[in-house]
Amino acid sequence: MQRLNSVNPEVAEGQTKKLLDTVQQAFGLVPNTARVMANSPAVLESFLAFSQAMGKAAIGEKLHNQVKLSTSESNSCDYCTSILSAVAPDAGLTAEDILAGRTGSSEDHHADAALKFAAAVLENGGTVKDEQLVAVREAGFNDGEIVEIVASVVLGFFTNFLNNVADTELDIPRAEPVTACSV
Repeated sequence: MQRLNSVNPEVAEGQTKKLLDTVQQAFGLVPNTARVMANSPAVLESFLAFSQAMGKAAIGEKLHNQVKLSTSESNSCDYCTSILSAVAPDAGLTAEDILAGRTGSSEDHHADAALKFAAAVLENGGTVKDEQLVAVREAGFNDGEIVEIVASVVLGFFTNFLNNVADTELDIPRAEPVTACSV
């Protein structure tokens, strides 16, 4: 059972209503996670601004989403894994790309290096080894893109933790366990 309130967009008022209307316009629906965030308009507004800004990241929407998928799997966030898997095709991800994100391993050398670096950032609280930084640079990532990989981890981390705390009720189909996925 969900442990934090979901704000009903139909009865929301003021800034909360405005933000939920923005979510509705952008996505055609208001996911339950946004309804949970709406308990604090400051949090929902920050999340929307961060998400919108990351849509312009040089690493691209595909890799950004793969990093968030990897983070969601690491943090055992069923809600985020499910919603990210559901919207992944809109971000240009194939079933193979989704699986790569969820497993943190890709046959594409560039994506694989980013996913491995993201995993190191997550596992070590950002305290990565010099050789991990060298490896991601050797795969072709510049400092700006490295910052974006870290930001993708952080954005995923926030939503994972919030949804795990709230035990956010799924309003989208549950993603199959990664072991059941095949391409």
